[in-house]
Amino acid sequence: MNRIVGQPKQRLDVVEKAAGKVKFTEDHFEVSMLHAKLVTSAEAHAEIKSIDTKEAWKVQGVRAVITGDTFPLPIGPILADRPPIAFERVRYVGEPIAIIVADHEHQAKLAASKVIVHYKKLPIVHHVQQSFQKDAPIIHENLGAYTKLISNVYPVPGTNIASHLKIRKGNVGAIWEKCEKTISATYSFNLSDHVALETRSTRVEINPA
Repeated sequence: MNRIVGQPKQRLDVVEKAAGKVKFTEDHFEVSMLHAKLVTSAEAHAEIKSIDTKEAWKVQGVRAVITGDTFPLPIGPILADRPPIAFERVRYVGEPIAIIVADHEHQAKLAASKVIVHYKKLPIVHHVQQSFQKDAPIIHENLGAYTKLISNVYPVPGTNIASHLKIRKGNVGAIWEKCEKTISATYSFNLSDHVALETRSTRVEINPA
């Protein structure tokens, strides 16, 4: 029986990566390819009063200016709680507000800088502990109406709690009564994720049906 665990394994692409020959998304280029740049929010929490795109359209090479009104539907992997492009409200700094599509990357970048967004600032939640307080600003006012994309997610309407899970094993109350000492504490864990080194980009090709 061959042993796998603990044995070195030759990676199929290690030579190409070490030599810089591997092609990533941004390494592919077509003559007719268009480029997109995002207009992102400068506010952490605000109503979008208006989006002025007139100057952006004047930039040579601009083919499209897409705002959240084009697709005002929330999406998400667990709870459909965020739109692809913000509409009506922004909820964090850097949230996409518009997409500029142009013939060349520098044109899209220039046009994006010319989009003017008018905001009405709203109260900000500065940390997790504040978000649980009764007088905390509500970031998702329609939390109870969002579509659940998995069964075991339990949003609490009127709060900032996207999912409240309760775990009960045995008769905890009866056991506590027998304890000489009890300790009450609150624990908070940061979000963990793998550390990706590549840039995030997308390449789409539209072909006739």
